Amino acid sequence: MSVDTKKLANLILYLAGHSKISDLGLTKLYKLVFFSDVTHLRSHGSSITGSEYIKYPFGPVPSRGEKVLKKLAKDEAVEVKSTSLNEARDLRRFNVRQLKKPDMTCFSSEELATIDSVVVRLGQMSAKDLSELSHAEPAWTYAEMMQKLDPELMMYGTEEDPKGL
Repeated sequence: MSVDTKKLANLILYLAGHSKISDLGLTKLYKLVFFSDVTHLRSHGSSITGSEYIKYPFGPVPSRGEKVLKKLAKDEAVEVKSTSLNEARDLRRFNVRQLKKPDMTCFSSEELATIDSVVVRLGQMSAKDLSELSHAEPAWTYAEMMQKLDPELMMYGTEEDPKGL
């Protein structure tokens, strides 16, 4: 399955402007995209964006996420603003804010229901908590760092395999 960059871009826009999501940085954004995709995959047999995910230290990241986000910023649809968390250690956070409304017509009613359920369930969680939650996913656990997550393992969440594979 190939990435639907239109859906990925509009999902990013939607999440970036959602009133039920607080403190949206890149880590949290990418985890919400991931959980939207895997939730839909598990309940409907297909992901929303068709993204492949790469194992990063803070959890899965959509393989085209950075490219799509840069295009959205270039098109002035989102603002990605860097703020310092710790000057001495050069730790930064990149906050994401919606500037243009998403085109929600690209999503089916089932996809919208999935996205909204993920927002309600996870939108107020911290990036750290979402990162830890993603680390419990078998697909992330068994992938090598900076490698793709196994799409077959993405079908299984912690509920199906609470004791590990």
